[in-house]
Amino acid sequence: MNSISLSKLGGLCLCIGAALLTIPFLLQITLGGTPEEGSLIWRYFSQEITSGGNLSLLYPILSILGIALLIFGTHTLNSMLQKEKEDGLLSLGTMLIILGSIGYMFVWSLDYHILWGQHIENAWEIAALGMTMEIGMVMLFGIVNWSGVQCFAAALATRGYGNSTLVKITSAFAGLHVVNHFYTIFNLDPMSASSIMPFFIGMSLGQLVLLAFNVSLGMQMMND
Repeated sequence: MNSISLSKLGGLCLCIGAALLTIPFLLQITLGGTPEEGSLIWRYFSQEITSGGNLSLLYPILSILGIALLIFGTHTLNSMLQKEKEDGLLSLGTMLIILGSIGYMFVWSLDYHILWGQHIENAWEIAALGMTMEIGMVMLFGIVNWSGVQCFAAALATRGYGNSTLVKITSAFAGLHVVNHFYTIFNLDPMSASSIMPFFIGMSLGQLVLLAFNVSLGMQMMND
């Protein structure tokens, strides 16, 4: 059996990981909805999870596998490029992406906390609190992760690695989305769906940007 090169394996992991992470996002957008203005948004989102059935059990599995593959692919690309030329910004971006990604893994595990706790007394309160924990962790680890994406993409743009236009778009978007996180943290109203919509719009666009970014890098790694 022929062995696969580290570059090709890393590139393959970026492509597959990006796809696995995007599938739950697309299904949730297609099958889900938005909370009514004036209702407790945490209760709405927790009910979306508890009513999802087997899909709600599948989403965390696909997402965590995708995140793990993306971590490996990102680390591999950084290691390869560091051998060519040391780059502090690239290393910083890699570290922040990995830390933020690990945080996202914990976030997805809370879906099971919400699902498996729905049959106990005061279940909706526990589910709503679980959703509050999820959003809080998404906000904080999101700042770390998207700061890493911004540094990583900016370093790649400086080196001329990857699709120039796509890398620059990713870097600019990531910086704006970090600002979006801070804005949401300081302006979020748990009883107002409109206060969290800019964040979810940013997350939706970000998922598509990262899909294109990671697949593009993965394809180049497999062709190097």
